[in-house]
Amino acid sequence: PTAHKRALLKQYLESVLGLATDNNSNDGFSDLTRPSSPMAAGGANSGFSGNIPFATSEDGHEDGLELESQLSSGNRNEMGESREEKATATLSPSLGANSLLTCTALLCLVCYQIKPAPDGAAACRASKACASAMGIVRPKGNNAGIISNAAMAVCELVADRLLKEVSTSFSLLTGTSLSSTHNPISSSLNSHNRPTPGSASMEFVESAVWLLRSCGCHEKAIDVLQERMNSPAFRNASVGGGGGHALSLVGGSTGGGSSSWSQIKFDSYLATHLGELWSNKDDRCCQLVLLSSATKDLISRNPTLGLSVFTTIHPQNETEWKRMRPSDDPLAHPLYPPKVVKLLKSVTPHQGKIPHELEIAESFSSFSLRSGKAMGPLPVDSGRALAVSYLESATGIATGQPTSQSNNLDGGSGSSPPFHPGSSSRDEVDERKADMHDELAYLLLEGVISERGDEDRGEDSNLGSMYRFKLRRLLSWPNSRVRSERLLGSLPSSFLREHALLLGRLGRHEDALRILYSQENNLELALEYCDVRHERQQMRLEEIKTLGGGGDKMKSPANECAYIPLVKVALSSDPISDRGTAAAIQVLALRRDSIDKAAALRLLPKNIPMSSVVRPFLIPAVVENESQVRRLSVASSLLRSRYMQLKQKLTEAQLKSQATLHSALALKKLNLGDVLHSSKPTKARPVHAASPNYPAVMLVKHNFPRHLVIQAQVTNNSARTLADVAFVIAESSDEALVPTMEMPLKTVNPGATGSVWCVLAASPQRLDGAAFLTCELRFTVLEVDAATGTPLSFSEGANVATGFGRTYVEELQDIEVRHTEFG
Repeated sequence: PTAHKRALLKQYLESVLGLATDNNSNDGFSDLTRPSSPMAAGGANSGFSGNIPFATSEDGHEDGLELESQLSSGNRNEMGESREEKATATLSPSLGANSLLTCTALLCLVCYQIKPAPDGAAACRASKACASAMGIVRPKGNNAGIISNAAMAVCELVADRLLKEVSTSFSLLTGTSLSSTHNPISSSLNSHNRPTPGSASMEFVESAVWLLRSCGCHEKAIDVLQERMNSPAFRNASVGGGGGHALSLVGGSTGGGSSSWSQIKFDSYLATHLGELWSNKDDRCCQLVLLSSATKDLISRNPTLGLSVFTTIHPQNETEWKRMRPSDDPLAHPLYPPKVVKLLKSVTPHQGKIPHELEIAESFSSFSLRSGKAMGPLPVDSGRALAVSYLESATGIATGQPTSQSNNLDGGSGSSPPFHPGSSSRDEVDERKADMHDELAYLLLEGVISERGDEDRGEDSNLGSMYRFKLRRLLSWPNSRVRSERLLGSLPSSFLREHALLLGRLGRHEDALRILYSQENNLELALEYCDVRHERQQMRLEEIKTLGGGGDKMKSPANECAYIPLVKVALSSDPISDRGTAAAIQVLALRRDSIDKAAALRLLPKNIPMSSVVRPFLIPAVVENESQVRRLSVASSLLRSRYMQLKQKLTEAQLKSQATLHSALALKKLNLGDVLHSSKPTKARPVHAASPNYPAVMLVKHNFPRHLVIQAQVTNNSARTLADVAFVIAESSDEALVPTMEMPLKTVNPGATGSVWCVLAASPQRLDGAAFLTCELRFTVLEVDAATGTPLSFSEGANVATGFGRTYVEELQDIEVRHTEFG
């Protein structure tokens, strides 16, 4: 074909693929986003990927490939972000997966054949758009897919053709030189139409790699770049021609002129590709990452970047850990965490030893997790350091996994995750997690020991101190699942503080404190141990209160005072009794606001002089307790005043809500209809002598077509507060009037007026003459505050002897109801 025909074919294919050059764009790129699960989400008959719908009714079900969803937005890395910064391309809705691959491959081939110079930028744009639309494609397996073998063969042939023009020393399909390889695509070209290898742009290498990734040939794509980056001639060659997009593969510069394939950019692209395959969680993709020599080489050259292949999908902060599903736990898989650790341990990074200096030396003696913030990341200069960094990320100790309230310093073993159905039971998952926590502990222990020299005299080097700190942090972490008894048998006898932490995890606090106080001879360290335990006890008590736990849990042995064991150890372990007694008194004095004072005093020797306890402990404790009593009294008065104000407002609101016939909500719900007649207020008189606290009562009758509502306006003229005030119809002389509902008042303060209601169902047609209703007024007199006049208690029946808190029932004169009142 002529150059004009090739140009027309190129324009046609770009139009079909929706990648026609935008005149308003500098580089002709349309913005492209990589969708999630482009093919698999649509089922067997249809698929949809962002703006790219696919018709999957082609003959793509014959022993083809499977497509997998791409990385979630939360796990995007450097390469994924650079791709998503482009503008979206809208491909033709009539294209299926096979057609998309075939058209893209042909377009790349035509771009190479364009005269006067190959268009490498267009080839890169097309192949990259295709790979983005296809998502992560699984390597070929036994499952039927939607990419046919024919489309796959076309992509491989075109990729091989492009690669041969860049270098005659490599053939993708046969592994031989260009002169000994024959395929239908390369033989169709005349020799005078092929550019020389020197003029072939590295952009076509990028295009070939994207094509291979689009059809699931990930291993071949990695091998292509590996071979070229291992060749200095290709790695350092200048890129000529094209549109200057050779570095778009690795997010490099897209400006004009020449550029080169730097090692760091190649490593960045390779880490992105391997990370996407690993994040896919498909067994074949993960096995490819684990077994590929490119993975090991990448970790050796750039340990931090290589490690990110496996850690990118881990939660990176507390929020992500809380949102994580149990099935997504980095340690939940039965096979991959141990394999990753084995791989990392076998790698020896090429970079030399890095000098290490401590920022805060005092932090290494701390049992508190807060001290870990002073430490930087562990230098990844060995396979052991790589494995430690991976396990710290997977366990969450380095990325802010929320700590459980189960206190490992009280003998707990950490909380278990919620059970999730699957191939493994919760016990099996917990066992695997414990194995990985043990592995991390042993690696850290190995790091401490290996960094010691013969002339160090038992002192840690800077790097050894970092390992020791991380070991102590792991052993004191509430979520740690380290098997304490097993690790105790492996610890050297000189690791005293580590022994103390493990004994604390087993609940043997006195033994742990005996090590810190007697063998380490450090009372401050023993106090710090008790402080951490006390803090965790308080956190657990708050959790129990929040969940409504009983008092038995709060009084369990694990919740005993955290400082009492230290007092016991100081009194029993010190060979000099006076010094042990002084240390015990010092503990009482320093932690008098947290310690159980009575229990601690009972432990002191009976012959101890009072003067030795009074000045450092008793007097300050009494002064603080008196001050606390005053503070609590003031706070109690303020809270009670606030409570009374709110109670007064509540009472006034209730009185107002029941003041009239139209404001009472309960009456509105009865749908009484229109009122027929309302009587004049009449004073209700008691039948017998009224009690001293009897209120004034005015009665009003409201007649409705089928109801009679009696309103009793109660005015409290006494100095006492009335509670549970109710007007009750005790008896009706006619069955035509039947009581159905009562509306009492909760509280009526002195001098206040409120309305109580009684509703009767009425049958006026059955009412002969007049009917008489026997009425009662019931109320309770409450005790009040002498200063404020507000009731001191709203509970029933307090002091019957004095008449406060007593319930009264006052019988009132009968009410007469006539038939004519309903007319």
